[in-house]
Amino acid sequence: MLEALTVGSFALVCLVSIFRTSWTLSLLAVFFPFKQALQASSGFFISNNTLPNYIVALIVAIAAFREAISKDRPFLGYLSFQFTGAVMLLGWSVVSLAWTPSREMATEFISINLPYAVLYVLLGPMLIRDVREFRSFLMAFLPISCLLAVVMLLNPTFTSQSGRMGVQIAANIRTNPLAIGELGGMMIIVAGLIRSDSAGIGLGVVRAIAMSTGAILAIQSGSRGQVAFAVLVAILCFPAARRVKNIGGFFSAALGSLAVAGVVLLVAQFALEGNLLKRWEAQAVDEGVGIRLANLLDLLSAWLTTPAAWLFGLGFNAFTSLGAAQAAQGYTHNLTADILAELGLPMLCVYLMLIAQTFRSSVWLINRFADEPSNRSTCAIAVALAAYQLLIANKQGMLWASPTLFLSFIIISRLKSREASELRPRADPSVAAGGGTEAGTT
Repeated sequence: MLEALTVGSFALVCLVSIFRTSWTLSLLAVFFPFKQALQASSGFFISNNTLPNYIVALIVAIAAFREAISKDRPFLGYLSFQFTGAVMLLGWSVVSLAWTPSREMATEFISINLPYAVLYVLLGPMLIRDVREFRSFLMAFLPISCLLAVVMLLNPTFTSQSGRMGVQIAANIRTNPLAIGELGGMMIIVAGLIRSDSAGIGLGVVRAIAMSTGAILAIQSGSRGQVAFAVLVAILCFPAARRVKNIGGFFSAALGSLAVAGVVLLVAQFALEGNLLKRWEAQAVDEGVGIRLANLLDLLSAWLTTPAAWLFGLGFNAFTSLGAAQAAQGYTHNLTADILAELGLPMLCVYLMLIAQTFRSSVWLINRFADEPSNRSTCAIAVALAAYQLLIANKQGMLWASPTLFLSFIIISRLKSREASELRPRADPSVAAGGGTEAGTT
């Protein structure tokens, strides 16, 4: 029964995604946990673990190509600094293979993740052009993610090991719980911030399901950062999603923010037990922070003692060669530190400019739709998801494993560029054709 439901759900989402780009982007957003659900429900997808990759890549390519040839100004906001900055960072990491001390592992890591970079950075931004289409994506993401969450929570193949939810593929191979936690965090953010111009009971029900199941997924995955960041971002962005015009609006926004945290805390009371509870104890949290801090200091120490690296960087994945206790993991779990030490100061400037440009576009979008509740909340969610990805990248990420971060940045650029172009005055066709106007006729 679960196998039919899981495979059938995947087939349905893929089929609709061929014709509706909002569903295509939703498919990209849930792809990694959906793949785990397929592996949990059927041995076929364990034996053919790359098949979902090819299916999704083909669907995204078809959808992006159709958008490029059928829509007006399809590349507006696409070739922005958010896009070129991402390409510069990824490109320089490839160049740095010439001097990185861990060339073999770095080359392998880039080769494995290159298809995902093409999928999320090159093709993904073509799927959404304006705020209306992004709204359609959110309305597709909510039910799809809810269905996926229910399927995963009902499947007994998803087990807990050391307090982390996943699927045991083989004796020494287990699926990544962080992808499950990331999905849960996204569900919390979208459900907590989305707003409709009309008070529909249907959306309210879906929001409640998304909020609760997303919190359960995130907590049971053992992804502490995903849970904390999702709640933090949802609370901080709540005022952006709901314009505060008076004291009543202020208290409404405050209560809405507290409600997000309240739901997650309520779910945590019932979900946290055994090994999962131990992961949330102060000692375990301190240990995780300590490991990341030690990694960061090891990498920065090597960078500071190598003057040439200040400009050119130590080389992508150089952390692996340091001989530190955690170096076998291949990265410090901190994207900013990796860029500074492994790619150099110029690339750090590109990275910071990319963030700054995205922030400016975000503020512009929120101000643009200040008096339109539905569009305002839609833009606030786009900003919140980008902030969420940025926080995650600096807790567990590295350059070639953060394609969703760059996708979220480029989407914000696309939204801003499209809306800005709509506000520009259009030239009078008669003037452009050489015709005179009343004021200009002689």
